[in-house]
Amino acid sequence: MPIKDNWFYESLKESSSLTLKVDELLYQEQSEYQEVLVFYNKDYGNVLVLDDALMLSDLDEHMYHKAITHYGVSNATQNKKLNVLVIGAGDGGVVRDLLSKHQEQINQVTMVEIDQAVIDVSKKFFPKISSHLNDARLDLKVEDALQYIDKAADASFDLVICDSTDPVGFAAGLIEEDFYKKIQRVLTKEGVFIAQSGSIFLMPEELETAQKNLKKVFADVHTFFAPMMVYPGVIWSYTAAGAKIQNKENLDLKEFIKEKQSVNA
Repeated sequence: MPIKDNWFYESLKESSSLTLKVDELLYQEQSEYQEVLVFYNKDYGNVLVLDDALMLSDLDEHMYHKAITHYGVSNATQNKKLNVLVIGAGDGGVVRDLLSKHQEQINQVTMVEIDQAVIDVSKKFFPKISSHLNDARLDLKVEDALQYIDKAADASFDLVICDSTDPVGFAAGLIEEDFYKKIQRVLTKEGVFIAQSGSIFLMPEELETAQKNLKKVFADVHTFFAPMMVYPGVIWSYTAAGAKIQNKENLDLKEFIKEKQSVNA
């Protein structure tokens, strides 16, 4: 039971968990694909949970979205405007950052999210994060990303960002070699793929599996690290792959602190 005595618990290992007080329960429903939970915490603001796993909060969401979009765009820029495929990302944060912070480098963004419930909940409870989900430059599709990629044309994207839940259940195939081969097919010659790849401290198997399978498909694979307050171990990994990864520098921690969000703003 993730909520007990007004506290939310995400079990990380047999002997550890991450705990936040539920000051107000805002939403809890079982969608077609997963349980969607939103609660308010005085320190973190509104908090999104999917299948008992913390996804983001008002306080720290800028850290995750800054990391994954910055690394992706900085490696995919080829002196032309980018066509970007975003897998998952139903909260809208990746799209927001692409279209507000990197707009001069973006031609169009296609976002494929399987669960309409996540989009709807994000629009209601996370309006600042989902602010660009109605942008004219966004082609939003609610369907299975694996099926969408199978239908997509060869070399149709310069950048693919995979912002998915942990690779279990309906998302289990997102760190497999076959998936990466499909990604490579839809990428341009110099295109780049990037995905969150878990905690190096508490989820090393996930990171190692992703790295191993990516190296079977792509010539260059590199893992970055950045903070995320509500994720296990705080230091989170992001792994990029392509013919050549140009930017192999971690963002300075002060860049994330500088953009610190106020939960009461």
